[in-house]
Amino acid sequence: MDGELEGSINSSNMIVIGRRGRIKGELRADKLVVNGVFEGVAECNQVDVLADGVFTGDVVSKELTIEAKAKFQGKSRIKESDEENSSAPVVEPLENGEEEEFSKDL
Repeated sequence: MDGELEGSINSSNMIVIGRRGRIKGELRADKLVVNGVFEGVAECNQVDVLADGVFTGDVVSKELTIEAKAKFQGKSRIKESDEENSSAPVVEPLENGEEEEFSKDL
């Protein structure tokens, strides 16, 4: 996809966001490849953020790959093999009451 989309996407296939693509919202798919911009919540079996990709938000996946030069800011959680597609990811608070956040900018 090389356009802009705001909303929800549910797919049993692979979604590819091209360099000129931008998705904002909730996405559920087997695989997500980000070479453009994704902002929101993604629940997929596999998520790949390529070198030109920007991922901002929450991800629940069995496999998350972030290439060098890619940008990732948000939270990630491992999707259990028996876990059904659920709503938003669950974020557990740390002992000090704050949520853990991960940011990668290579």
